[in-house]
Amino acid sequence: MFAKELGIDLGSANTAVVARRSGIVAREPSVVAVDRYTREVLAVGAKARRMIGRTPDSILPVQPVRGGMICDLDRTTALLRHMIRQIANSRWLRPRLVLTAQFGVGGVEQRALHEAAVQAGAGEVFLVDEAVAAALGAGLPVQKPTGSLVIDIGGGTVDAAVISLGSVVIAASAPTAGDFMDEAIARHLRREYNLIIGEPTAERVKIQLGSALPPENRSLSVSGRQVTTGLPTAIDVRAEEVHAALREPLGQIDTLLLSLLERTPPELMADIATTGITLTGGGAQLAGLAERLGRLTGLPVQLAENPADAVAIGTARALGNRNVLRLVSARRK
Repeated sequence: MFAKELGIDLGSANTAVVARRSGIVAREPSVVAVDRYTREVLAVGAKARRMIGRTPDSILPVQPVRGGMICDLDRTTALLRHMIRQIANSRWLRPRLVLTAQFGVGGVEQRALHEAAVQAGAGEVFLVDEAVAAALGAGLPVQKPTGSLVIDIGGGTVDAAVISLGSVVIAASAPTAGDFMDEAIARHLRREYNLIIGEPTAERVKIQLGSALPPENRSLSVSGRQVTTGLPTAIDVRAEEVHAALREPLGQIDTLLLSLLERTPPELMADIATTGITLTGGGAQLAGLAERLGRLTGLPVQLAENPADAVAIGTARALGNRNVLRLVSARRK
């Protein structure tokens, strides 16, 4: 009864921990640095992220979660252990934990995620569909017999789902989220200017200049390394060319949403026509995205109040909702 109750949003880019009564209590990059030869864990989270691009070949930064899936169980366990011990560092009182899992994840992956959490120090573990957690965090009435459509744009994937009575009715996913946008910007600068930039720089360009609609005439000085000379250099990048670089990932989000709407049952579609579409995830904050999707579908589109943390907040709300946990437990067995 004295054990902590924690929710963890285990994302491809960042992992956030939320305590049921305290809100977000920890957030770190989902990166683990390991020795390439011994596989020993050298650093986790922010320390490991700072090593990217600055380490010798013997140190390998690893993202153990990619595209919403665990691709390295041991490093995922190390990441979870690091996050849990920041909040609940007790050998005897193992925390009650809610973890997010992508909709449609099979039994093998579910067991791997459950095992990683237990090995990391958790006691009772619940797996909640990421889309349900996002909807809970956004304040949508997920337990009512009303259709709610949520699009979660994280670092690794875009997940769109129609939810009713606490369950995902229909869902679709695509690997065209924040990381893919960063890669598209980096490819554009290399192709057009022979300039090589790192992931943090590409993300900064996306945040400051990126737009889902034709942007205003703005520019940003970007530093990187010239392909031909290998020397550091800086160029001015215009907002309109960043918009052009994002055309492919944005087009894939458009296609994903239209495909989901075509497969949505008519009764739930009538609900969505009234309630609209809710955007969550850090990538949902791209300028003009809500307006773009509204024009595309003719439906009202709103950004969640706290989009970047909606999934994490939803895990805490699931902890406090016995009905949701009962539904989750029955569905996962």
